[in-house]
Amino acid sequence: MEEPLCHLPPAEGDVIGHLLTRAWNAGAEPGAVFEVIERSDGFTGVCDAAEYFAPVHAWPAREQSIVSRARGRVLDVGCGAGRHLRHLQEQGHQVLGVDASPGAVEICEKQSVPALSGTAQQLPCPNGSFDTILALGANLGLLGGREQSLETLREWARVAAPGARVIATGRDPYASQGSVHTLYHQANREAGRMAGQLRIRIRSGALASPYFDYLYCSLPELEKLLAPSPWELSDTVEDPGGGYGVILALKG
Repeated sequence: MEEPLCHLPPAEGDVIGHLLTRAWNAGAEPGAVFEVIERSDGFTGVCDAAEYFAPVHAWPAREQSIVSRARGRVLDVGCGAGRHLRHLQEQGHQVLGVDASPGAVEICEKQSVPALSGTAQQLPCPNGSFDTILALGANLGLLGGREQSLETLREWARVAAPGARVIATGRDPYASQGSVHTLYHQANREAGRMAGQLRIRIRSGALASPYFDYLYCSLPELEKLLAPSPWELSDTVEDPGGGYGVILALKG
């Protein structure tokens, strides 16, 4: 009789760095490396890691439209492989990426995109040093939830120069149809969380990140989060699939 297979939990590590390095080594070819996103209820999604390296013409229309509003010195929060910063460098902008993944920082540096290790809540940057702060690739999700969002928005304001703007994209959670999503939203509400406050982890090969909060919110919910913050909603770009882009301006 055969011995049963040993089922080991995934190892934790720099999952994004591992994913981006695999994709880089594969020439960033579509279909070569995939990112698995696992929600706390077991629902999973799969994304092609080549998207982290995509040229501007392959970006979602809302990103192509809104990135043209960048000006001056640009900080990309959660920069990944640096695709947005590469484009803006070519447009003549002074740029800096920040990512929690040391591996992502290394991939940026291989492409001559300056980047530092840091988080959306602790940016390794001087006060008042950027004219544009990017949070593209749905990285409004880095707001995390009600409690974390104010801390994050204040940190972004700390590094913002007078007249600075945030250029970001997000996703309306209510655009996702089906009972698996509506039940998740209801469970979140019952736990005192925002409906689209995802609890997720990222997987690459045999590695998995710890679970973390990533926020999908509607535009009305975003405006409520902004109310006590230093930022206000200045402009929006919406698409039929539930994604949107926003421009945030410093108040006063």
